[in-house]
Amino acid sequence: RAARTAQLMPGLAAHEEIFAGFIAGCADALACHPVDVVKTQAHVNRGVNVPFTTALRSQAAAHGVVSLYRGVLPACLRPQALCMYVGYEWSKKVVSRDVEAMTSAEAFGAGWLTAYAESACVTPFETVKVRMQTKENMGRYSSSIRCMREILRTEGLKGLYAGFWPTCLRNNVFNSCYFGSIHWCKQQLTTPQTFTEQATQNIGVGVVAGLVATAFKMPFDILKSRMQGEVPVAGKPVEYPTMTRAFIRILQTEGPTAFYKGTLVTSLRITLGFPVSFVAFEAVASMFENKIR
Repeated sequence: RAARTAQLMPGLAAHEEIFAGFIAGCADALACHPVDVVKTQAHVNRGVNVPFTTALRSQAAAHGVVSLYRGVLPACLRPQALCMYVGYEWSKKVVSRDVEAMTSAEAFGAGWLTAYAESACVTPFETVKVRMQTKENMGRYSSSIRCMREILRTEGLKGLYAGFWPTCLRNNVFNSCYFGSIHWCKQQLTTPQTFTEQATQNIGVGVVAGLVATAFKMPFDILKSRMQGEVPVAGKPVEYPTMTRAFIRILQTEGPTAFYKGTLVTSLRITLGFPVSFVAFEAVASMFENKIR
């Protein structure tokens, strides 16, 4: 069995890829959660968003500094980076006969494929995280565990999968653009010879790729946050019951620019977070492989 695994997954064993993905996800969540709170609140806000620093200070002043880490537990536990990076390692073998000679188009396709399993795994965690982060729910849920229990009690398992399809499309678009851009950028650069050069290159490539991907995934991110942040009220119709109706509702009431609310803070979140997770994954992978990736 071990020989078969090594043959299927050259370089890293399955447990090594899983561990590297988990570390990448935790590093991303812990480093960037305050920015993520402001980002989510910008996505669900129907009015004009204030500058990031103003929103950050306002949140801390109104609900305490600890409120900047509301929802950090599901953010750490969600297997997003694990599914994203490990899924990409597997997807490369599906779309390309020779992973070492993979083209940017194949990297784009591999990134697109990672979204399905990733979305199925992370949506419940994302729903709890968004519910915890929105201003309207600051006094509703005292902890992420209680939030999850309340959603299951009142909405069932379906409630935890609110916004699944926009989450899936967001991840399709983001992952394909992200990994496709990374692959293209790396083709233009020289191969790093030291861990320092590797880290420097990965950070720069991660920032560029993350910003490119963010430009395309924003509308789906807005739809996802709106659907997941809404708490159903007995006797009242749900405002965003489906992705299509959410899109029409936002377009009619707020206009097309609403689909790009919070773009700057989202870009900041990506600029900080994805290089952190990318470098963390590559560093752990390099440690296991004992070579520069």
